Amino acid sequence: MNERKNYPMPPYSPTDPLIIRESRDWAWKVFENQAHLGHMMFIARRETEGSLVDCSPAEWQDLHSELALYERVMTELFAPDRFNYGQFGNVWGQLHVHAYPRYRSAPEWNGKAFPDVQWGAPPIPEPPSPLEGAALEEFAAWFKERLEKLA
Repeated sequence: MNERKNYPMPPYSPTDPLIIRESRDWAWKVFENQAHLGHMMFIARRETEGSLVDCSPAEWQDLHSELALYERVMTELFAPDRFNYGQFGNVWGQLHVHAYPRYRSAPEWNGKAFPDVQWGAPPIPEPPSPLEGAALEEFAAWFKERLEKLA
């Protein structure tokens, strides 16, 4: 039997430099592997290992509004060709939704290209992201600043 690894990530931590926005019910977190530039996690701010079907109508509405904002901002910044979404919970139990921007042509940020080598297939965060550590935090800060201007 496989035991789920529950990573020591708090359900919501305003001090996390990768948290770039907070709504009433959801926190935006820049995903650590930016193989898909702009890959974001929308994390429920209440502690729950439930599914999306366990969300209240107010939480659903807030998530819808935040995803609409995400798509608008991403379109302005990087013009993805498509958006994919997934809610898993098999690695980290806290309720969260992954938002994957998909690109036919590689977007660029800060001199780095981010080719979507899986265009036409499910979004698996590969190859390894060219952003790690301080560069990832720099991208999060940059995105947060643009988000605040465009929100």
